[in-house]
Amino acid sequence: MSVRNLVSTLALAASTLVPVTSHAASLFGRTSSSGNAPSVTVSKAKMVKFKLVNKTASPMTVLINDQPMTLAANSETPVRIAEGTDIFSDDHSTVKLHVTGDLSGNTVSFR
Repeated sequence: MSVRNLVSTLALAASTLVPVTSHAASLFGRTSSSGNAPSVTVSKAKMVKFKLVNKTASPMTVLINDQPMTLAANSETPVRIAEGTDIFSDDHSTVKLHVTGDLSGNTVSFR
């Protein structure tokens, strides 16, 4: 293999790997060289541990980070949720709770 072919092969390999590695940084919570926010971030929010209580006679579904969670009738459900998260009604029409650090170790009940 001549030097010219070797150099062109290395240049081609480098040009195909650079875009892949530049996007890989965003998977680890780092910003790109242009300073844009990464597409996938590592959450550094404080997690708050508390209990949700459904004080109704029927199961209740709430949305936490767009994920449904069913609270059994007349029961407590321990949760660990990032501070700043909103808990919505199942139809996404009402914010039932905004999670703050003050909720840590407490009980929140829904009627």
